[in-house]
This record gives sequence, C-alpha cells and structure tokens, in this order.
Amino acid sequence: MANFSWKQAVADCVLDIVNRSGHEEFELGQVYQYTPLLGRRFPRNRHVTDKIRQTLQLLRNDGFLSFTGRGKYSLVLDYDDIVVETGTLANRGREKPQTQRVVRTVRLRDTFLASEIKRRYRCMCQVCRGTVALARGMTYAEGHHLKPLGSPHHGPDIESNIIVLCPNHHVMFDRGAAMIDANTLIVRHADGGVFEPNLRLYVEPWHTLRSTFLRYHEVTMFKRTG
Repeated sequence: MANFSWKQAVADCVLDIVNRSGHEEFELGQVYQYTPLLGRRFPRNRHVTDKIRQTLQLLRNDGFLSFTGRGKYSLVLDYDDIVVETGTLANRGREKPQTQRVVRTVRLRDTFLASEIKRRYRCMCQVCRGTVALARGMTYAEGHHLKPLGSPHHGPDIESNIIVLCPNHHVMFDRGAAMIDANTLIVRHADGGVFEPNLRLYVEPWHTLRSTFLRYHEVTMFKRTG
C-alpha cells in the first residue's frame, strides 16, 4: 500500500498549496518545497524529488490533477472525492462593512486508499449491502476509519482499519450509535432493534479487518454514547 501512502501525502501537499494560494494551478517547484516534510514521513526513500514527480504522474492518471505544461499542474475540482467548501469572512465591528471576502477550502472526502476500497466494493455498504444511485449510472458510498484519522485518535490509513458504508450508516458509526463485534462481526445499534438480529457485516475475502480497530471503535466511540 506504499503507493497509496505516497498518493495521499503528495495530494495533501497539493491541497495545502491550493488552499493557501486560492488557485487550482500550481507548479512543480511548489510541491518540491515539501521535500523535507515528505523525507521525514518516508525516511527509507532517498530519492524524494523523483518520487514526488512519479506520484504527481499517478495522481494525473487518476484524474486528480491535470498537467498544463512546463512543470505546471491544475487540481481537478470535478474529481469524485474532492469537496469544495465556501464561506465568507465576517466584517465584525465595522459600521460600514466592506465587501465580504469569499473563503474557499478544498479537501478530500476520503483518502485514496479508502476510495480504492470503495471501488473494489462497487460502492456497496457493508452493513446494508445497498448502494446510493447517482445520475449517469454512478453510485456513491463513504469510507469509514474504525480508528479515526487525526487527533486525538491517530488511526492508520490502512485497509484493515477501513469499512465501506452508505451515508446513513456512516453517520451512525461516526456518532458512536453503531458498532461491530470484533469476534463475530455482528452489527449492533446503541438503541437495539434498529438492525436485524444477528446482522453480520459483509466482508469480501480479500478484506481483513483488524480486531484491534474494531475494539477501539467499540470502546472509544460506541460505549461512550451507548
């Protein structure tokens, strides 16, 4: 899964550049400025700049970026998992407010690894085995990290920590209303009666969930609200 880790790391650098500048366009040299950071994250790689160029090509192949020539790239805002959030800076304390500045933040809905797992499940929810139908034959699902990424959990972005859920069930897991028994994979709800008795999480043969992450979700997320 090393390529997914590099994809995510370089994509995070690109999003940081775009959000700081407010423009989708950026240059290769701007990404190279993150070489020390990426070197610390991947200490075994001694050719970080080469890996950056290679990863940008992979992101271009994925449709996340477009190459505009002479070391210049553009973030593709229509990419499936890109979310663009907009807001305005309030003009507080002014009798005559100036024109409000529009603030835009671009982020990824799911990590690249989670997106790959969704693709392999054909966007099927592992709880209800349903899909959300979109226009033009497209389907939708969301990736859920059992041990969440970021502070204070610092869960890993690895296959054994990710499940695929429809939006309804994703909210239940995020809010600690649902859990998966680590031994049986039976899905439970905090209020009981929401799921069918002995409803078992569907798991493809290639997908192994680590019991450590299942138990972390139960103890840290579910039992706190249940």
